[in-house]
Amino acid sequence: MKILIGTAVALSMVGSIAAIAHEGATGVVKERMEGMKAIGQQVKIMVPMMKGALPYDPDQVAKAATIIEGHSGETFTALFPEGSNDKPSEALSDIWEDWSKFTDLANELNAKAGDLKTVAVSGGSEDDFKATLGSMMQTCKSCHSDFKE
Repeated sequence: MKILIGTAVALSMVGSIAAIAHEGATGVVKERMEGMKAIGQQVKIMVPMMKGALPYDPDQVAKAATIIEGHSGETFTALFPEGSNDKPSEALSDIWEDWSKFTDLANELNAKAGDLKTVAVSGGSEDDFKATLGSMMQTCKSCHSDFKE
């Protein structure tokens, strides 16, 4: 659990730094950065619930998971045409060198956001929520580790 909370804190700090780094982005790069920002904002909403700082709110989790679903999977990969990694993009060329792994992670994020929404709308426990959110955040971490500067 400590690792998951540490990951959550790290992801939330990345969002603040990213806002500065993304100045000057245009076109598809700006669009995908805005999508990643939207995902990050939803994670920031759920992390305090995961940490116990706020009560678990299944309605809010379902809304957040729906937004993440909308910015993942094929919607996400469509924003990465080959060679779209010029600055200010932080995308590594490894994305296109291992497109299959990249798309697998984007689809995994979509599926795990769906799992998170299912936990929230089906009356899953707070422990189920924490485990599912942690699993989803691990997918984010994997993708960032492999494909982002």
